[in-house]
Amino acid sequence: MNMRRQMGFTLLEVLLVAMLMGLVATAVTLNIGSVAGDRELDKQARRFMAIVQQAQQYAVMDGRLVGLRIEQTGWQFMQRAAKDRQWQPLQDDKLLAQVQLPETMVLTLELGGFGWQPDPDEKRDPQQDQKAVTPQVLLFPGGELTPFTLSLSQQDDDARYLRVVKGDEFGHLALFTRDDEQPEEDSAL
Repeated sequence: MNMRRQMGFTLLEVLLVAMLMGLVATAVTLNIGSVAGDRELDKQARRFMAIVQQAQQYAVMDGRLVGLRIEQTGWQFMQRAAKDRQWQPLQDDKLLAQVQLPETMVLTLELGGFGWQPDPDEKRDPQQDQKAVTPQVLLFPGGELTPFTLSLSQQDDDARYLRVVKGDEFGHLALFTRDDEQPEEDSAL
């Protein structure tokens, strides 16, 4: 019996290994991409919480009511003008200036368990006079705030990411990765 030993790999074996390496590389690339999108959303949620805490401190130190106006793509802080008592955006503080999120991120606000929708007049007239715009969340000089639930969501290709920031009437903020989980972080003034 004459046994011949095979030396090297057949073309089929080489192609199979190359295909498997390509599949593994694709899976790793997709996972890294989804982690980056999730990370950006987490960064924006934590940024929002830090800025709200800063606004709470501003309200306490200034002894004045501060408003928070949340739109679908960003937020801005407001304060009542002394002269006409109308709500106006805060202009003198760079940290509390208006924030616009990336186009892929969407904000959804709930107040007292009810989803907030813009007033029908606001939808019709996008160039509405700024004096008529009012905040949905109030930050009081004692550190309290209007209870709210803010959902930040981002849609990237096939993946959808979600972060939920909840604020209670005592001014405590908590960050959730989903609506029904335990908070990742509980911060207070």
